[in-house]
Amino acid sequence: MGDPKGFLNVERKKEGERPAAERVGDYREYVLSGDEATVRAQASRCMDCGIPFCHQGCPLGNLIPEWNDLVHRGDLQQAAERLYETNNFPEVTGRVCPAPCEASCVLNIQEVPVTIKTVERTIADYGVLHDGLEPRKGAVRTGFSVAVVGSGPAGLAAAQQLARAGHAVTVFERDDRIGGLLRYGIPDFKMEKGIIDLRVDQMITEGVTFQTGIDAADVLGTWRDRFDVMILCTGARVARDLGIPGRALSGIHFAMDYLAQQNRRVAGESVAAEDAILATGKRVVVLGGGDTGSDCIGTAFRQGAQSVTNLELMPKPPLTRMPSNPWPEWPLILRT
Repeated sequence: MGDPKGFLNVERKKEGERPAAERVGDYREYVLSGDEATVRAQASRCMDCGIPFCHQGCPLGNLIPEWNDLVHRGDLQQAAERLYETNNFPEVTGRVCPAPCEASCVLNIQEVPVTIKTVERTIADYGVLHDGLEPRKGAVRTGFSVAVVGSGPAGLAAAQQLARAGHAVTVFERDDRIGGLLRYGIPDFKMEKGIIDLRVDQMITEGVTFQTGIDAADVLGTWRDRFDVMILCTGARVARDLGIPGRALSGIHFAMDYLAQQNRRVAGESVAAEDAILATGKRVVVLGGGDTGSDCIGTAFRQGAQSVTNLELMPKPPLTRMPSNPWPEWPLILRT
C-alpha cells in the first residue's frame, strides 16, 4: 500500500450529514460528499492486511484494496476503472449499500474500519462528473436478442452487461419510469433519482431499448416470436400482510404504497386526492425496524408528522458486538 502506516496515523472519519432540522424540510440527499483531501487520507488507512476480508463482505467482489490505494495516490480515474470492473452502478451502492465490506475490514476488529463506502461514492461521483458515464458499446453485434423483464438493479445490470457483449436488449417495465425499487422504493433523501436517469441515457446510447407500462404477462406469451432469450428480473413488491385483529381499520397502509407515492410527488407527478397517503399532522406508527421502516420514518417526518413511533418485533440488540458475534461477521448491533 502507498502508506503502510496510514491506519496508525489517520483516524477514521465518516462523511458528514446535513443537520436534521434542515434536512427534514426537503427531499435532497442528507449525506454530504467528502472533500477529496479527506477521502484520500481515509483511503490511506487501508492496510496491507495480507488477506483482504473486505472481499468476503462485498457481494460484488469489489477490488477494494486496489482502488483504495489509487485514491490515496490521487488517481481517481484509474480507481474508477477498477471500480467499474465489478460494479455496474457504484453511484447507487455508494449511497444505499449497508457496507458489509466495512464490517469485514481487518481494522473493524478495533471497530475503526476504513470508510470504504465513502471512498466508493467519491470514486463513483468522480466518474459521473468527469466522464459523464461514457457509453461502452459492444465491439461486435452477435445477432442475438434478449428480453429483460424488470428494470430494477438486477434488470439494469443484466441489460447493460448483455448490451456490452453485443446482444440486442429490450427491457420491459410495468411502471411508467425505469428503475424499479431504485426509482420508487428508495426515498430521494437517500438517493436522488438523477443518477438513474444518467444511467438510462448511457444504456440507451449503448443500444438498450426500454419499454415502460408493460406488464410481464403481456410479454411472456409472445416473447419467443421476438427474442432468443428472456431474463426475469422482477422484484418482490407483494407486501407481507398481517392477518390480525384491527387490520381492516382505515389508516393502515403498506410501506411500498406509501413510499412509491411520495417518490412520485418528489418527481413532480400528481397524486389523486382520494388516493393520497400523507402523514401531515398525524401520529404515525411504523411497524418494522429495517431499511424500509427507516425510509417510512424519514418520509413521515418530511411530510410533517406530529409524531412517529417505530415498533420492532425483535429484542433490542446490544450497542457493541457480543462474543458470539465475532469479526468478520456482520455486527448484530443497535443502529438508528
